[in-house]
Amino acid sequence: MRGTLGRANLGFFAAFTLMATGCLTVRPYDPGPGNRVAAGFAQDAYLSGESVNVTISNLSDVLLYYPGGFCKTELQRKAGSSWMTVDRSADCPVVLDFLEPGQTVVHQYRLPKGVAGGVYRLTMPMPVPEEAVDAEPELQTPAFKVQASS
Repeated sequence: MRGTLGRANLGFFAAFTLMATGCLTVRPYDPGPGNRVAAGFAQDAYLSGESVNVTISNLSDVLLYYPGGFCKTELQRKAGSSWMTVDRSADCPVVLDFLEPGQTVVHQYRLPKGVAGGVYRLTMPMPVPEEAVDAEPELQTPAFKVQASS
């Protein structure tokens, strides 16, 4: 039998050497500002006055904090190529302080009664890591349709 290192042993030895010298670090996955969180809906059309359930998922391995929870949610209506705010959330039934790595939560937003039909989206402050120093973009949901209730 020969006394040589096999490929598996050589790979382990190289990884161990890199870790011991500090060249290889194990850091949590962080896709960066604006890419840590995804928002979506179970359906794409609602009636005015209905509740919209927004699913928000932390795609990173980083603990994220909400500046003000979901209390600053805004409803925006598409007007041509731009978005106009038509409602700012006044009540705050749930204050979520943080979003664990990989965690998914459902945020319920009640559409105002009598809101006009059209294409809408929700915006809210982006959850951020504790050490964040730069401003991050707002978290914007995909667009959804609202039909005026009769």
